Amino acid sequence: MGILEKYGVKHKVATPYHPQSSVQVDVFNREIKNILAKTVNANRTDWSKKLDDALWAYRTAYKTPISTSPYWLNLDWAEAANLRLTQLNEIEEFRFHAYESAVVYKERMKFVHDIKILKSKLKSKWSSPFKVVDVSPFGAVELESEDGLRTFKVNVQRVKHYLGTDGEKHLVEQLALKDGPCPTNE
Repeated sequence: MGILEKYGVKHKVATPYHPQSSVQVDVFNREIKNILAKTVNANRTDWSKKLDDALWAYRTAYKTPISTSPYWLNLDWAEAANLRLTQLNEIEEFRFHAYESAVVYKERMKFVHDIKILKSKLKSKWSSPFKVVDVSPFGAVELESEDGLRTFKVNVQRVKHYLGTDGEKHLVEQLALKDGPCPTNE
């Protein structure tokens, strides 16, 4: 004698307790299977990625027996409009934060790259007057800083005359470059 017989309960197989016998579940599963069969790739390896789209398609499709789609059964129009507006506001807020993050990231990266580039390649070696120490015959000029600590060579085309400010008067000596020896064809 089982527990059901002991208490006088008559057991019936019903869908809440036995979903395998529900025709509704079978119809739903068949519909989802048909939608997935039309959308997945030939190998059927991406079905899990397409499942959300298949469920959305099923829920929003018009069903003749109920005269609407399952999506709208739980919602009235005002509630649905508020839900959609909330979703759109959240998307817009997410987009705004993503844009702000991208702007901050670009500014930071530009700053980092500018420091790196200007440190070595584009930074000028001089910005104040230098004394000409030596002029070679082929256009190289050796410059010395005002404090005498640094000397380096540059092309004569990069050197400009420093005439001082209004209150200063300096003697500028003009040096003519000698032409190098010309190659001879012998």
